[in-house]
Amino acid sequence: LIGIMLGDGNMFENQIKIFLDSRDKHYTIHVKDLFKKLTGIELKEEIVKESNCVKLHCCNKLLAEKLIQFGLKRGDKINNQIGIPQWIKDNPNFEKRCLKGLVDTDGCIIFCKRDKQLSIIFSNHNLKLLNDFKEIAKNLGYNFAKANKWNTRLYRRAEVARFINDIKPFK
Repeated sequence: LIGIMLGDGNMFENQIKIFLDSRDKHYTIHVKDLFKKLTGIELKEEIVKESNCVKLHCCNKLLAEKLIQFGLKRGDKINNQIGIPQWIKDNPNFEKRCLKGLVDTDGCIIFCKRDKQLSIIFSNHNLKLLNDFKEIAKNLGYNFAKANKWNTRLYRRAEVARFINDIKPFK
């Protein structure tokens, strides 16, 4: 859940919001079910007009305070340069789950026709989060390479296969 919040989530005041692609109904259901399982709170779903976006949201002061205790912050994630909390970095199982949430929200798995192979890309304009992503991936044995200022990419065939099998991204 923290990986999902770091990727597509937002907190303002006591509002918790997650913005997802409305065309991916299965992932929306997955996120709502995960949120309910972990917090006991059912997210409201709202289609954002004239876009392919769905907003999942709730207002809960206690949950917002708990998410802050877990290392999230209210407000703009890029301006705040929020990163992956240390308690996640200290536990390989939590690192795996966080990677999954981040790839599911701000990542993609593509097939490169030229190289005839899959690669995994993670994109984010928060450089702290991008560097933290590479750090925890490296801790787990995945060597993401810088693709450009805002992207990092996993190219090695064996590592891509292991990533897909171990991390099990929803995509």
